[in-house]
Amino acid sequence: MSSQDASSQDIPGIEEFTAPQLLGVVWNWFLYGVLIVQFYVYCYNFPRESRHIKLLVYSIFFLETVQMALSGADLYYWFSAGFDNGDQLVTPFASFFDLQILGSVVSLCVQLFFVFRIRVLGRLSKKRSRWLCVTICLLSVIGALGGFTAGIIAHVVNQFIIGPLLLILEMTQMVANTLSGLLIASEMLYHLRKIWVRDGNLSNHVLVSIVKLTVETNLVTTSVSIVSLVMIAVFPDEIYYLCPTYVLGKLYSNTLLVSLNNRISICESCDTRGKVFDCQVVSVPGGASSEATKDTIILEAEKPQEYFMKQPIAEA
Repeated sequence: MSSQDASSQDIPGIEEFTAPQLLGVVWNWFLYGVLIVQFYVYCYNFPRESRHIKLLVYSIFFLETVQMALSGADLYYWFSAGFDNGDQLVTPFASFFDLQILGSVVSLCVQLFFVFRIRVLGRLSKKRSRWLCVTICLLSVIGALGGFTAGIIAHVVNQFIIGPLLLILEMTQMVANTLSGLLIASEMLYHLRKIWVRDGNLSNHVLVSIVKLTVETNLVTTSVSIVSLVMIAVFPDEIYYLCPTYVLGKLYSNTLLVSLNNRISICESCDTRGKVFDCQVVSVPGGASSEATKDTIILEAEKPQEYFMKQPIAEA
């Protein structure tokens, strides 16, 4: 019997351990390439962005770069240094940090960004959303803590196979992410319905574009969280959940950049190209108004909340 035949007998069902890791890392790298393009577009078009938003974007891009490099080290450990070694295929190596801990930090930051946006839109629509924002924040923190703890435990036990405690932590993380994503999307849909009533005004067009994109991107991340949750619940003794979990962090970071870069297409649709790429506020001719005044359009929720309270949104 050849050595190749012997090794295939030593590791039965090896594809169940290799496919989730390999596919997850490959899709992770693919989405990192998309993130690089989004990051370049952001830096080129918004060099005078507010400092706290720049800090958020640069920090997330740095964390995702570290995560991408460490996932490459994981791939080398599993499929090169550990080739034909079944024990190494179920050993986390650095994935406890780059997959669980860094992924939890990125998802928490992005969800808190959308909470801030909901808060600002709530002020604009005169809707009290404080308790909803607090609820989403708590769910986001619970999900991040669940991922943090699961990563630490996976490092301590040094294996992927989910035990009872890891099962609870992983499911807690995914349930919390799913609920927070659904709450963000539903609240944005509520604002979209209210804004739609005033359709025809330029400011309404801008707000509708912002809200629609936020709903769509949050539904994508929520769907992947649900897929990962289902895999954990249905296959608790397998590592199939690693594939969607590897993708989830990059989806969150791309969601943030797409949301910020969406201002470019909004400006183009409003025929204000070249005037507002470096600003958070756009001023355009009033159009239907007979006076020589200008309507102030809020493109994003980067200004302090006190600033928004002073900005009128013209009725149609």
